[in-house]
Amino acid sequence: AVVSTQSGHYGRGSGNVQVIMMICALLLRNTVLSHLNLNNTGLSDDGVTLISESLAHNTNLSSLCMSSNGLEDGSAHEIAVTLADKNSIQHIDLSCNNMTQTGMHVLIQSSTVQGQMRRLDLTSNKITPRQYMVLVKAVEDLALVGVVVF
Repeated sequence: AVVSTQSGHYGRGSGNVQVIMMICALLLRNTVLSHLNLNNTGLSDDGVTLISESLAHNTNLSSLCMSSNGLEDGSAHEIAVTLADKNSIQHIDLSCNNMTQTGMHVLIQSSTVQGQMRRLDLTSNKITPRQYMVLVKAVEDLALVGVVVF
């Protein structure tokens, strides 16, 4: 099963909250969903919290895409918690957001604990060249070269 709302352009604000709540209601009823694409939907950090909670009963999710949503480090923590509970997730796309080194490091650490991760895409987020080097070192130390991209 696949759910995709890519390029929905729902905008931010109350209309977007209604859309996120509808998606959450669907996710609560669908325990076999394998791919969830929420790219470019105006999803906020609060939206990620709601989505993460709604995925609690899904044991089949293998791909989670939340690119181009302006997500910040708070979302990284919520996604890391979801990763800890979801051994099935193999692909996460968080590219083109506003995460910093702090959020990225949380996600990299949780990828190691989770064990099934095949690709964690963190390209085009907010890191400096120096922070990039620190993250590359962490990826190398955790034997995640080729899994985490930024």
